[in-house]
Amino acid sequence: MFLVTVILAIAAGVFYGAGDNTGPWADQICRYGDVFCQHPSWLGIAAMLSLIWALFLKVDRI
Repeated sequence: MFLVTVILAIAAGVFYGAGDNTGPWADQICRYGDVFCQHPSWLGIAAMLSLIWALFLKVDRI
């Protein structure tokens, strides 16, 4: 579950960077994920919820 959190956080950072920059790599990323380039916080929120859930599951196993 922590791996999912890390992947979502990295994706949020990439889409945030692509939304602010212009260039061939940013255009390519925003072509496929236009919604996430406009709202990268959605992936950030998903990463935070995933982290909370992972921590909840970790405490539950003890």
